Amino acid sequence: MNATSRLFAVTAAAPLLLGLAACRPAPEPAAPAATADAPARSAEVVLLDDTARQRAGLVVTDARTVERADAIDAPGIVALNEARTARIGSLAEGIVVDLRAQVGDRVRPQQVLATMHSHIVYDAWAGYRKAKADERRLQTELRYATDAQARAERLYAAKAVSLQELQRAEANRASAEESLDMGRTEVRRSEEELEHLGITNGEDPSGESGEQIPVRAPFAGVVLERLVTQGTTVTPGTALFVVSDLATVWVLAELDEAHVSGAQVGRPVNVRVAAYPSEVFTGRVTYVGETVNPKTRRITVRCEVPNPEGRLKPEMYATVEIGEAQGRPVVVVPADALQVINNQPAVFVAESDTQFRLRPVQPGPTRDGLVEVRRGLQAGDRVVTSGSFILKSELLKTSDSGE
Repeated sequence: MNATSRLFAVTAAAPLLLGLAACRPAPEPAAPAATADAPARSAEVVLLDDTARQRAGLVVTDARTVERADAIDAPGIVALNEARTARIGSLAEGIVVDLRAQVGDRVRPQQVLATMHSHIVYDAWAGYRKAKADERRLQTELRYATDAQARAERLYAAKAVSLQELQRAEANRASAEESLDMGRTEVRRSEEELEHLGITNGEDPSGESGEQIPVRAPFAGVVLERLVTQGTTVTPGTALFVVSDLATVWVLAELDEAHVSGAQVGRPVNVRVAAYPSEVFTGRVTYVGETVNPKTRRITVRCEVPNPEGRLKPEMYATVEIGEAQGRPVVVVPADALQVINNQPAVFVAESDTQFRLRPVQPGPTRDGLVEVRRGLQAGDRVVTSGSFILKSELLKTSDSGE
């Protein structure tokens, strides 16, 4: 091909090449290089500037180590301390004539709660008076017999009486002593009969009071039940009042049989009730049941808990935490630091003032507002407590936009 032909071919192909070049897509612009001070965003990191952090109200706390004993949690119920509860019944047949205590009253030891009219009191007083009169008579007879013996001894020494008369005087004195001992025994018996009826021998039995039996509180406490009204006819054993000292209460925990080895007499317990969610009432195990409930497969554990202010009320539901004797060091964080994201418990760890990383953890039991972290944190790690839910929302928002 000569030079003229080649020039013609190039000239003819030029428009075609220009058309193909026009149809080819333009190259994408190169991404700008990341700056050295901008951290790479990821699905586990939340970035907040100072303004956003203050608006979220973030509070950062160090994870720390505390001494904590393993514990067993069990449902329970507050009950009366039966060792300090009296179910007072009638001691004799009679009629209630006066009520001096109402439900809710705080009573003193031996305070009269009610009085009953009963003819049996007459017989008790008559027996007491007769026993006292016999005692005085026998004391006089003993003094006479003692004087007679002393006189017989002087006369016998002067050979004015026979030995037989002296021996008779000695026998009379010994008999008088024996009779007086028997008389004093009868006085004690009659006093005990009056005391059984709630009457002391120093009370004035004259008039209507001579037929009345006082119903007394055996110890200080609160009247929980009044089971009679004025004019009620009662017989021996009729229930009258229930008085309980609420300074201590029982908490009956229902413990799964698999955990009974952790409940031993003397172990410390922490009790919580819904009425006071932020408070813990401490006590100890006093009894572990001997049998398993065949329906629930649980064992009743009795705990005694001081209740000086009376805030624990019988029949309250409770949560009982039975502690181990020895504690162990555990890492804890405030309970509000814990979040659940994609069904995984996690916390946000502050890597700087503006960068917060999600870290999965294995939580343990929560106690006194602190949750144990068994895996995922070390003491000294800075975790977000207040405001951690805001970080969770920001993280989920970023994940949704990334998809």
